[in-house]
Amino acid sequence: EIGVTGRSVLLEIETTRFPTCFPIDIMHLFYENIALYMLKHWMGCFFKDSILNDQPYVINNKQWTEIGIEMETVRKSIPTDFGRPPRNILHHHNGYKAEEWASWITLYSLPLLKDRLPANYLKGWSFFVKAVQLCQKRVLSLHDQEEIRKLLLLFYQHYER
Repeated sequence: EIGVTGRSVLLEIETTRFPTCFPIDIMHLFYENIALYMLKHWMGCFFKDSILNDQPYVINNKQWTEIGIEMETVRKSIPTDFGRPPRNILHHHNGYKAEEWASWITLYSLPLLKDRLPANYLKGWSFFVKAVQLCQKRVLSLHDQEEIRKLLLLFYQHYER
């Protein structure tokens, strides 16, 4: 009665090419999935097996506490034009909405992870951050699209290593 009950009628439109004719949904893919998964890697809780979580990119609890305090401290000085002020990611990441993840990715993650995340992992993350920043532009040129593709590929290659 409800939900997916059969083949989509959109598949009958000959000019529709799945999935290439649909843009990436950055809210779900970038903001609510990749950002959360990377955070879980850095917190050492991505895998159920603690041995798999014992990696050089895991940031210790003391440093996450410092990051959270820095986020709480900066709340008072963030102009409202920047959107919602950041909440302590250590305590509130499970309740983050897409807007907060977007801000974490594009505004806060690189400066807060600098000198805490090993440099090669920070560089890998920076490819993703730059790609997301470009995706947020109102108009994307062909050059922007190629740059996004290149940056996401670099991020993927870094992550898969």
